[in-house]
Amino acid sequence: MHNEEKTYIGTYKVVKIFRVSKRRKVIERGLTMDEAKRVVNSFPNSEKSMVVFMKQFTSDKYYV
Repeated sequence: MHNEEKTYIGTYKVVKIFRVSKRRKVIERGLTMDEAKRVVNSFPNSEKSMVVFMKQFTSDKYYV
């Protein structure tokens, strides 16, 4: 079997996830990976929430 890894070519979004409720709040969309990392790193650590970045799209057209 041949397992081919596909590369994501879409943009990223930064999301704040509230730890207790698991509610998510989108902070910013349409970022490159470097921009998304910079935004995440600009938020302080918190016991109530965490800020993460994730792929903005899941459609096959965003993978090559």
